Amino acid sequence: MRRLPLYLAAIMVAFCSAAPFLWSLITAFKQNRDLYNPANNPFLYNRPPTPDHVTYLFERAAFGTFAWNTLWVGVLVVLITLALGLPAAYALARLDRPWAGWFGIAIFLVYLVPPSLLFLSLSRIVVGVGLQDSTWSLVLIYPTITIPVSIWLLIGFL
Repeated sequence: MRRLPLYLAAIMVAFCSAAPFLWSLITAFKQNRDLYNPANNPFLYNRPPTPDHVTYLFERAAFGTFAWNTLWVGVLVVLITLALGLPAAYALARLDRPWAGWFGIAIFLVYLVPPSLLFLSLSRIVVGVGLQDSTWSLVLIYPTITIPVSIWLLIGFL
């Protein structure tokens, strides 16, 4: 009985975490007329479920291409970030110099620069290299954001 509030809180957190996925699943199989009618209950199927939206997603939209691009860009960015961030974090964590701590803080301050400020200069670099409208530009740009964060986080673990 003493743990009842804890269990209720855990159930509420689980429900709030699962609700968007449940909502997506429900709306994926609703008919258009059912989706856009405000008089209908949004949690129930007021008309029979249909696989039309899922069929459209996989057959007529380029979802497979989008998912594949996301996967390989993400994997490459993680590999580049770890390949560059892990040795740097290890060196900064083990370095016994008076400036090592300040250097780690300087790396963290680079992360605090808003990406919107970097956009113009990075877009000029991407155009200069000839990677505009290419997923390779993402592989080039994303590590500039992820490497400082990974170095800062990994220093604490090493």
